[in-house]
Amino acid sequence: MKRALLAVALVLTGCSGSSGSEPGAQAAGYCAFGETSSLFLIDQTTPYDDTDRAVITESIGTVVDRLGPGDRIVLATISEHYTQSSRLINACKPGCPQGQGALDSMVGGCSSMKALADERQFMSSLAQTLAPAVQGSSSADHSAIMSTIAQWTQAPPGGQPFNHVYIFSDMLENSQAVPWSDFRSAEPDAAMALAEKYRYVPAVQGADVRIVGFGRSHNPGRPPLDPELDARLREFWAAYFLAGGASVTFEGAIRN
Repeated sequence: MKRALLAVALVLTGCSGSSGSEPGAQAAGYCAFGETSSLFLIDQTTPYDDTDRAVITESIGTVVDRLGPGDRIVLATISEHYTQSSRLINACKPGCPQGQGALDSMVGGCSSMKALADERQFMSSLAQTLAPAVQGSSSADHSAIMSTIAQWTQAPPGGQPFNHVYIFSDMLENSQAVPWSDFRSAEPDAAMALAEKYRYVPAVQGADVRIVGFGRSHNPGRPPLDPELDARLREFWAAYFLAGGASVTFEGAIRN
């Protein structure tokens, strides 16, 4: 139900712009109750079509719906250079810990009524913040995917390593360090050598890494990748995340 409400809110706020503040900023104390931290990266270097918008909205809704009280969500963009990555959200979902009784709330514990009100505000602010990223992106000359992943995972907000990493991207690296002209023809071992050389290996030990949006080319209309190229890039990204301590899955959308 909450997933559906978030999706509706994203549609309704599609033209309203950002709220100007990160969701949950007024309720940072909830972070003490959290058990997990999730990173969601949205690639802003490729124009989205209607399919992309629907998938990313559904995926973010699923991620938020899975958050427990105090769980942290960090949402950031992938841009032309890792220094241009924008943090859209760094917040902990409002809610009281399980097992708290009515007496705990009365004597200074977590107020369930206040937490419910804060959660509603959190969802509303979240929708306003996400709307511009979901509704569209711009084409770009470069796409710094590896370095952005490394930046966010090597120094996570709050010093809390990410348990879950969700990446909405075609994963077609085209950075200054690793241009597409080299990346598309490089064997996985050679591409990994570049990732290690530039210290782009992610810090994702034990994390659940899920990639959405892979498999489409940069060509007009974004047709499917050639099967040989598809397989080679999948092999590289699997090795890339394995080097950081995690396995990875490629999915059509995050639905569970």
